Amino acid sequence: MSKIIYDFLKDSFLYQDKYLFDNFSKFSDSDIKKELNKYRNHILKNIHKLYEEITIYANQIRIFNTSNLIDLTKIKQMSFYLDNVIITDQLFKLTQPINNQQDIFTKFSLGIEKDNNINRNNLVNILKGFKEAEILVESTYLKFFPTSYFFEPNSEIPLISSEKQFSDVLPKNIMNLYYDNTQVRSFSKNGQYLSLNKNFEPDRTIEILFKDDDTKFTNMYDLLEVKTENFNNEKNIANIAMYMPKTKPTQERFDNWVYQSINQSIKSHFNKISSDINLSTQLKAQYITTSPFVDTLLKNQFNMQTDIKTNVSNLMLNFDLKFFENINIKDLMSIRKNDAEEFELFRRELEKQLREIRNEKDISKIKSKIEDVKHELEEVQIASINLKIKKIKNILSKDALIGVAGLGASFATGGLTVFATILSGFHGYKNFTEHQNQIKENPSYFLWKIKKNANI
Repeated sequence: MSKIIYDFLKDSFLYQDKYLFDNFSKFSDSDIKKELNKYRNHILKNIHKLYEEITIYANQIRIFNTSNLIDLTKIKQMSFYLDNVIITDQLFKLTQPINNQQDIFTKFSLGIEKDNNINRNNLVNILKGFKEAEILVESTYLKFFPTSYFFEPNSEIPLISSEKQFSDVLPKNIMNLYYDNTQVRSFSKNGQYLSLNKNFEPDRTIEILFKDDDTKFTNMYDLLEVKTENFNNEKNIANIAMYMPKTKPTQERFDNWVYQSINQSIKSHFNKISSDINLSTQLKAQYITTSPFVDTLLKNQFNMQTDIKTNVSNLMLNFDLKFFENINIKDLMSIRKNDAEEFELFRRELEKQLREIRNEKDISKIKSKIEDVKHELEEVQIASINLKIKKIKNILSKDALIGVAGLGASFATGGLTVFATILSGFHGYKNFTEHQNQIKENPSYFLWKIKKNANI
């Protein structure tokens, strides 16, 4: 059971409801920052234990996602197939040290001074998420990991150049895929605000995005002017000044700068994806992305064809089981643990049902097949289980009458387990056991028990 994170939180004022629900009004920003720093030190001190907890069982089906786009409802739904889900520790992300050089650069290039005050609303929302996720973590299903630690920027700002304007940073086929999906917007600066240039006029701030992509990476660029203040010939050291002029660049200068910035953005994006995949490999997990562009990049350019487990994991992101919101998460985790064989049977059936659309490209056909599988598992198979249970009760009712007669009129049966007790001394018990085993062999028995537990 993962206790490292919650061992700290349960002794921290950050996790106490009386402070949490009034936005920590009793505490100053300085107090909160000190507590967050303690949390950072606690996590980094135990990071190897967090890693071991995740990777201890090599054969488990687990996914890794570095974004915060998958909410807990979706994570809970995916427990119908996955052993583990690993997501970014958003609280640890708040502990990232202040980068003074980056802040100064932003202030003097854009005239925007970074606000390093605590965003209390954001902090409260993150901690509420930890409370909601606690049972999932205790059940060893959900794992928080400080992924942001591996992407924290260096304190120094590198100055780099390229004779080819960085057009050779990646193989040509990959660069072309990026070029085909590049979207660029230019902005005018108005004090501390930026206004979009609707006709993409030459200016000194641009944003670079890739179509159908939600990856977070460096995508804003400023065209600064550089002036050499002095140069030390003996030490080969130059002091330079960088500033944002009020004049707009020429069209030629702007075009060259945009081209170079696109290439740098491609490199930044590719490096982020590569780092994500590398980290998922270290965590022995499937890498899951919510970005259609990244999915295309991995499949088309790297020939990364998914196996059946990865394919089903992806499909589970879109597998909407209607009754899910009515299920108590404690009950769900308990059923997963106590009915492990039935859970595995249900999982294999999912893989079997969804195998044929593994290489399907048509979105409408994929959705149609998912709906068919949902209907088969949710309606047809569960109806079959209910019918089988009804038949069992009818078949065994005569044998049960002898045992029930001495219990009095107030006795009411509560389910199949009661029949097992009543019939333990009668020949009907053997028939009951045989029928019960048949029911449990139904691939939807796991799903049926969860729905029954939710009174649906």
